[in-house]
Amino acid sequence: MIAAAPLAVMAQDHGSGTGGAEPPEEAVIEEVIVTGSRIKRRDFTSPSPIATIDRADFEFSGQPTLEEYLNQMPQVQPGLGRAVNNGGDGTATLNLRGMGAGRTLVLLNGRRLSPSGVGSAVDVNNLPGVLVERVEIITGGASTVYGSDAIAGVVNFITREDFDGLGFEGTYNVSEEGDAEIYDVNAAYGHNFADGRGNVTAYAGYYERKELFAAERKLTRSVWGDIWYVPPISGELIPWGSNTVPGGVIFAPRADLGSGPVRVTCDPDGTPRAYADPADRYNYQPVNYLQTPLERKTVGVMGHLSVSERFEAYFEASYAENDATLTLAPAPAFTFVAVNTDNPVLTSETRELFEEQFLVAPGTAVFGLSRRMLELGPRIINPRREYTRLVAGIRGALGSEWEMDAWLTWTDAGLRDRRLNDGSLSRLQQGLLVDPATGQCFDNSGGCVPLDVFGAGRLSQEGVDFIRVENVENSSSRKQLLASVIATGPAFDIWSGTVDVAVGAEWRRDQGSFQADDLLFTGDTMSFRGTASVDGTEQVYELYTEAVVPLYEKPDGSRRLGLELGARWSDYDQAGSVWTWKAGLDWQMLDSLRFRTMFQRAVRAPNIEELFLEQFTQTGTVVGDFSPDPCSASSDPVGTGNAEKCVIQGLPEDQIGVFEAAIGYPVDFTAGGNPALEPESSDTFTMGFVFNPLSLPNLTVAMDYYDLEITDTIGEINAMLICFDAQNTKGVFCDNIFRDATGNIAAISEPISNRGLLSTSGVDVQAQYVADLPGSMALFDDYAHSPLPDADLVALAKDIIGAEALGQDDAVDYLAIGFSGLDYVGHRFGPHSAEVLDTL
Repeated sequence: MIAAAPLAVMAQDHGSGTGGAEPPEEAVIEEVIVTGSRIKRRDFTSPSPIATIDRADFEFSGQPTLEEYLNQMPQVQPGLGRAVNNGGDGTATLNLRGMGAGRTLVLLNGRRLSPSGVGSAVDVNNLPGVLVERVEIITGGASTVYGSDAIAGVVNFITREDFDGLGFEGTYNVSEEGDAEIYDVNAAYGHNFADGRGNVTAYAGYYERKELFAAERKLTRSVWGDIWYVPPISGELIPWGSNTVPGGVIFAPRADLGSGPVRVTCDPDGTPRAYADPADRYNYQPVNYLQTPLERKTVGVMGHLSVSERFEAYFEASYAENDATLTLAPAPAFTFVAVNTDNPVLTSETRELFEEQFLVAPGTAVFGLSRRMLELGPRIINPRREYTRLVAGIRGALGSEWEMDAWLTWTDAGLRDRRLNDGSLSRLQQGLLVDPATGQCFDNSGGCVPLDVFGAGRLSQEGVDFIRVENVENSSSRKQLLASVIATGPAFDIWSGTVDVAVGAEWRRDQGSFQADDLLFTGDTMSFRGTASVDGTEQVYELYTEAVVPLYEKPDGSRRLGLELGARWSDYDQAGSVWTWKAGLDWQMLDSLRFRTMFQRAVRAPNIEELFLEQFTQTGTVVGDFSPDPCSASSDPVGTGNAEKCVIQGLPEDQIGVFEAAIGYPVDFTAGGNPALEPESSDTFTMGFVFNPLSLPNLTVAMDYYDLEITDTIGEINAMLICFDAQNTKGVFCDNIFRDATGNIAAISEPISNRGLLSTSGVDVQAQYVADLPGSMALFDDYAHSPLPDADLVALAKDIIGAEALGQDDAVDYLAIGFSGLDYVGHRFGPHSAEVLDTL
């Protein structure tokens, strides 16, 4: 259920005009810049397929945010948003073609938006949603036009430049169950200067999203899974969960309780027994969010002002503050521990088990332990972001036919990321070594208390307080300074017409830092681990040009053939020099049929995080019950063709077919950034047609085939998966796996790397049919459709508002809005805004 109050604003001026001015005899076609090209056109015909969404579409959809509406578009794969809890970070991102949000460039009024963090993804929470007039999406590489990060495409948010009056917008969303509320309140005030010399618009907004837990819905309050490894019931969905349980699990080595090697857990009274899978699994679902809470505040001002007959200055200033919360199940401790067998907190049964099964030295047992630390409470992540952006520019005419646009942008984004309710692995180990004579920890530093974690509910409150780490906090900063200039106009004439060109230059400097909390970086925490610091700067200089070349055109414009060409040279501090280019063909074959195709080479240079993330190490395991070592004799490395790969990793040749890996053997995983990364590149091919049948002039159908292939993709690697892939006949990344003298895997290096190929292809189909509603569908006393011809409409409109100077297009627009019921006032009434508003 959705309740919404639409924007009610004063009408907007589109020209200076006076009450006595005569309407023009001929319609003037405005020139616009279409996303995907910097060259001005007289229509929206582009060799690349473009999807345009107007503001009315957003409002009609009832979606609470812009990105959620866009996530419904076939070109967009849903990215981070309000329904992403585990893995989310409070941002809202756009992911074109499923290539990753970092490969989608987001623009505001044709100018690049800086990411919020040290990566490449842009948080669209920072946009002035109340002023967005339309959104244009172009898929496929657009690096030639806009530079790095546009490897999958561009999403361009375009705001209203002539907002006039005071407006308020309020939206309230609530679920059918009466929860998961969303409040969104916005205000805007705009003023058009006299004689059309400019406009200034200020806005402010407040957005609050309430939480919804998975426990509050029957379908989501439990985890469901398929026991694929138990043939009799394979394929059945049953209650599922995590093997890290409140009673604790000894996962390595296996113990023999009389019926063969098994994992061991403990009952609440401390009695050890065989772990029952799936009956003992922990349901982590209830404390997770289905809708993550968020509070957002935005404020800003933008405007433009004529400074001479030829030039206009413009500016944008915006600030956004986002406070999000994510919640996860209590911390899962997963580590190898040592316990003295005369520890007085142990039950007699547990002590006997340790002495018989896990003794590694007199009086000392060592084993792998996993335990869900319910006593610590749910893990909470609280990212708080601030985003400030300033834009200043000047645009205008260079001579009689050329135009220029130059701008400078500065962005400062900050993050404070708090992590609550985690525990310390070192303190866990400290509390498991207890002096039987005193009943106190052998090491009493830090207020150590004896810990009993062998059974659910056996950990004392004093033990909880000792294990709990103080709230940890990460922080990040991203600063971007950008200067850009572009000139467009006719270059020269050829046999078929004028060649229009655009030439431009851009300089950009990105400085990013991420400071990881010391506890997170050292890996001492039970849950929030694997985060390292980042500190680096990247700078790029770019030159680019585009050209639209008419090859053939009939005088009446009904038939034409043209080329669109472009090239960009980019020089990065870290990645070196790269070229991108594009070539497209646009052919108006018939009055009703237009053919278009485009080939583009795009390049994405590695971002600050990929280059400068510090190296860090985590300890885990590779070999388990259902993840055998491909080099074990039981896995038949010779028969599977893995023998040579095992030798590369350090397993002696004479151990092939003899060695058997130990389950749960500890492995050090090392990851981080890589300054030696090469840029990734993509080739995008699109081909399609636009059809407007003469018999149905209100119908438009577009169909486009696309093929996108990215090579040398940059990202994290899974060395085990890649090395032992049957298609990997050359043993790529096998030397990233290291085995010790026992033959077991002891370490794996997995830095961010150029890792391979990513591709997608498909067909986009768009269809639009516009028709007037019949008069029988009128609401109240208004008309749904007027059968009057345009001349009569003009006379009727003039009679209604008494404005003799109202033009034909304005009259038709006025009646269309008035007769259909007012959604919002103001499109193109110029000096008659007040009369229109009063009449309606």
